[in-house]
Amino acid sequence: MENEDIFLDTVLKFHKEDRWKDILKLNEKSDKDCAIKILWVWPSEENLDFLRKICDERNIQGVISVGCGSGLLEWILSKSLGLDVVGYEINKQWWESKYSVPTFIKLRYHDQSVQENVLDPRYALLFCYFNNGPAFLEYIDNYKGNTVIIIGPSRGAGRHTDPEPFKANFGGMKWRLYGYQEVKDTKDFIVVYVRLCDN
Repeated sequence: MENEDIFLDTVLKFHKEDRWKDILKLNEKSDKDCAIKILWVWPSEENLDFLRKICDERNIQGVISVGCGSGLLEWILSKSLGLDVVGYEINKQWWESKYSVPTFIKLRYHDQSVQENVLDPRYALLFCYFNNGPAFLEYIDNYKGNTVIIIGPSRGAGRHTDPEPFKANFGGMKWRLYGYQEVKDTKDFIVVYVRLCDN
């Protein structure tokens, strides 16, 4: 088992040197316990190409990631897609404490209700391993854009998220499945939804 401190130090070194591809290679098989402590889902370059294609097709100008954790995925997305990626978290006290894992982007904090003006409609809304259905619905209700990306486990993976990637509850608002791709062979999926009214 790889030493957690050595793994994290290597990630931090590569981050400082803008070597996002090398960071991906540190957990190519998505099987390292020490990797999960800083990032739930380790995409492949193929997964990033899939997201780039989606963003091009949808004319997406950036990504707003809700519940971004350390922000490592968001940093990788910004580097690989060449888009602005904004990460939101709650509990500023925790994320800026000495007990937290390092963060890889400047986090923005949302301890209060969601405000429409922070959800740029030109950006896709991303939920990766999110687990708060009511909060998800609040974001959807305030989001005037047309593309939502949900990353999480499929049924039978032994893990749970809310929303589930393939059974997201949009609260009666009309969204449709646009595309999806498995993250390597992990039973985690990147699932993209678009508003039905959007052509």
